[in-house]
Formats: sequence, C-alpha cells, structure tokens
Amino acid sequence: MRVFSVLLAVSLLLLGAGCATTTDRAVPVSVSLKGVQLPTTALVEALLAEKGTRVQAVNGTYRDDAFQAHCVMKGDGEKLTVVFLAPQLRLVTIDVTKPHAIHCERAPQIPAAFEPEYALVDLAFVNLPLDRLRASVSPVLTVVEDGNVRRISAADGSPVAELTTAEDGTLSYRNCVYGYSYTLKNLR
Repeated sequence: MRVFSVLLAVSLLLLGAGCATTTDRAVPVSVSLKGVQLPTTALVEALLAEKGTRVQAVNGTYRDDAFQAHCVMKGDGEKLTVVFLAPQLRLVTIDVTKPHAIHCERAPQIPAAFEPEYALVDLAFVNLPLDRLRASVSPVLTVVEDGNVRRISAADGSPVAELTTAEDGTLSYRNCVYGYSYTLKNLR
C-alpha cells in the first residue's frame, strides 16, 4: 500500500507539472521595439561567440508582479545554452547552435507569449561588450555608454533600454518599451 501511495503522489506531481513547450527555429525572428523591427540574427551570433560560464541572480518586477530567478549561460563558441531557474524549477532552456538556430523549452508556468528572441535580446543588451553590441544592432538602434550607464535608443532617439552598473557590480536593467526592470548580480 505504501508503494502505491508513493507512485500515486509522483504521478499527480508529474501531471500537475505539465509538459514543456518547445520552439525550434533555424533563423531567429525579429523583435518589435518602439515600432522598429530589430533583426536578431546578428545579436544571436554575437551571443553565440561568447565563451565561458556566467551565472546571474535576477530580481525584478513586471506589471506589479515581482520575480526572482537565476540565469546560467554557458557557451563554447559553437553552442550557447541559457537556463532560467526559479527555486527548484527550470523555467526556460534556450540552446543556440551555429550558425544561429534556436531550440527553446519553456515550463507551463511561463506565458505562451514568451519568445526566446526577446530573452536573448535582453541578454545581449546586458552582457555583450559595447563594441560587439553596437555592431549587432546598428543601424536600427543606437548604443551609448557614459560611465556606468548604457543607453539603447531607437533611431528617433526614444529610449529602448537602460543598463546601470553600481559600484558593487550589480546591474540594473530597465526595458523602456515593455515596462519591466530587474537587477542582476554576477554570481560566477
């Protein structure tokens, strides 16, 4: 009877967890920012060229809802894997392989509107070196870095995103188009 109870509990847990939704693309789709369509292929290729492992703690808000997660990025120049994790739950896994193919699995808790390219654009805005970011978004967007503030704007000058680096290394990111913000702390 005890074995049956354990199997029943595990079965109910698996049913409640749901299945991951998968997205596969040979070519990344463009993202819409301030009425501008930003081709993402160059950004995806620039992220793919990044090597090493980076772990960041993410704390933010969107539409008055707070969220926390960890972002783990691991790249070797041929493949980039990005995993967003909440406590004891894998939310999203994005694999990018050369030349720029995307495979994404998202948990049922993540809204159906989630598109991996938007997450990759945010990661590029935050993590790419200034010169590589500029080359990847020009001429659609302008990137200006002044001291500890990186501003990304549409061609008409309207703000798209802003990244501020605090003295302790904490990054504050604000997406001006979609109204969310978060802080990132590099853990590794």
